[in-house]
Amino acid sequence: VRIRRVAWRSFRLPFAGAFVTARGAVTAREGVVVRLVADDGLEGLGEASPVTAFGGGTARDVMRLLAELASGLVGLEASEVEALLSRLASQEPGVAAARCALDTALCDLRARHAGVPVAMLLGGDATRVVPVNAVVGARATEAAVATARSAVDRGFRCVKLKVGVEESLEAEVERVDAVREAIGPTVKLRLDANGAWSVGAAVEVLRRLEPYGIELVEQPVAAQDLAGMARVRRETDIPIAADEAVAGVDRARRVVEAGAADVLVVKPMVAGGPRPAAEIVALARAAGLTAFVTSTVDAGVGVAAALHVATVLP
Repeated sequence: VRIRRVAWRSFRLPFAGAFVTARGAVTAREGVVVRLVADDGLEGLGEASPVTAFGGGTARDVMRLLAELASGLVGLEASEVEALLSRLASQEPGVAAARCALDTALCDLRARHAGVPVAMLLGGDATRVVPVNAVVGARATEAAVATARSAVDRGFRCVKLKVGVEESLEAEVERVDAVREAIGPTVKLRLDANGAWSVGAAVEVLRRLEPYGIELVEQPVAAQDLAGMARVRRETDIPIAADEAVAGVDRARRVVEAGAADVLVVKPMVAGGPRPAAEIVALARAAGLTAFVTSTVDAGVGVAAALHVATVLP
């Protein structure tokens, strides 16, 4: 597969309502759809939607990087493009998302040439059904309860609730209590703090939340505080999932080595594409940990890429 042309187009998709996390509220998703055209006319699509609130850069950063890379990509074989992507400094703003778009487009192009789904190229099972969870990001507890109840009414059997948004730990417990009451005892309930708590606060609130049947809590403390995450893991019974700490294969490996998590959250948009994301899944399995795959509230191409990666999970 040799690249003949690289093209891209930006987009902005408004949300039906504000999406709230511990980092603030987001009302729209901005990103870039990338198109790689091979010398035989086949095309592959990828998406770059950087997570700006978490230091991922902006769509403008992505387009600037694509403009710098495009001429050098033309004429390269797919394997040469992959080698080039692996050399990019993924911590620079917009780089991880741009790498994801190009890696996704390459996977798409290779799969089209082979006449198979991308999932098969990644070692997954394209015939699988992938269960999904609903995300509740409403700021007010009343709105969170209504959103969670609606999700269960629509058939979701797992709800992820954004926490770390209240002014006190007591209010955090009340928020979880209200949502658990709304969804009933049999629906799985995950929490996502987006690194909002101190280590001490995380230990205290998670101990108080143990009676609520919490499946796991994502990123209870800051992503860079692996020692703190390991302490929270040791001192509480709720499984700890590393999310923002898993920004690429190398950082995922550091999480594993620090004993900082029971679960790795794998985001292709943050990992740098489907192939690195699948590598993180393999890393988790080799370490005896579990993993799950999520999008970063992406548009259609990004969500499709995450679904293909999810078929690699056990």
